[in-house]
Amino acid sequence: MGLFSSHNEKVQSKAQEYRKAGRIEYRDSVKPNLAPKDGKLHVLMLNSFSKWLNQNFECEAKYTNQIDAILTALQNDGYEIVDIKFNSLQDQGISGQMEGFHTLVMYR
Repeated sequence: MGLFSSHNEKVQSKAQEYRKAGRIEYRDSVKPNLAPKDGKLHVLMLNSFSKWLNQNFECEAKYTNQIDAILTALQNDGYEIVDIKFNSLQDQGISGQMEGFHTLVMYR
């Protein structure tokens, strides 16, 4: 049981680390590029990578937590998320071992 708890603690710690990175990215990179709240439809393109050598069937914790933190902050700032589009690219990064993600967020 102790081993299981230790694993869960590591997973939760990593999730918090990724969420923090997402909040920092929102503050430093996303927020300055947001359109004014004018009721019109706008887009936000987010480019990201999976964890290095992620070849297991599992929740993609890095992408999930970073993007979720950005979407949460966007909504907390009063924007409405209208739609999200997604695609992935294989064999990305310097090593060619990562998966690249493009996430298009449509918001008002």
